[in-house]
Amino acid sequence: MELFDPNGKIMEMLWKPIHIMFLNLLWVVFSLPVVTAGASTVALYTVLFKMRRGTEGRLLREFWDAFLANFRQATLIWLLIVFSAFVFTTDIFFFLHMGGFFGTFCAMIFVGLDVALLLMSLYVFPLQAVFDNKIGTTLKSSLYLSVRHLGWTVVLFALYVLTFVCVWIFWIAIMWFVFGLAAFINTGIFDGIFRRYYPKTENVQ
Repeated sequence: MELFDPNGKIMEMLWKPIHIMFLNLLWVVFSLPVVTAGASTVALYTVLFKMRRGTEGRLLREFWDAFLANFRQATLIWLLIVFSAFVFTTDIFFFLHMGGFFGTFCAMIFVGLDVALLLMSLYVFPLQAVFDNKIGTTLKSSLYLSVRHLGWTVVLFALYVLTFVCVWIFWIAIMWFVFGLAAFINTGIFDGIFRRYYPKTENVQ
């Protein structure tokens, strides 16, 4: 009977939450050094995209292989984002403290840069998980997609905010699965967006 078939749809549905929890745990552990958070996030999305398409293999092996394959580029992207966010945010407070028209004007410019960086960061690691491009191309594509699909960008941002609010309130109870669950939900959105660009590039993982 299909109900007891280990390869059937029902068993697959029952195992999927457990797999997502396991991937969430891997993501937390591999992100603990902080500097490796970029590579860990790319690895998480790589396996979740495969899981959504039903092509995943052994989860630990898939995660580890994706982590190693993307470590250098994803880490550079992560450090660049963190450094840029620090510089932009510091400049905002500096110019606000300066005051006056010029200070306010410059502060608003850096607020805009921070917003652009935030929008780009929503797409950059899922994009890195799917497409094999150089860092510059990945960053530019992430910013383009965030503006081109602004409606979905707002939805993604809301999901991330909801995730962090839930962790802030119930962190001990749900931190072991909520990030993986949010990322899995997001893969459905990203897959719909990225699918439009598959025929236009051969650099797809």
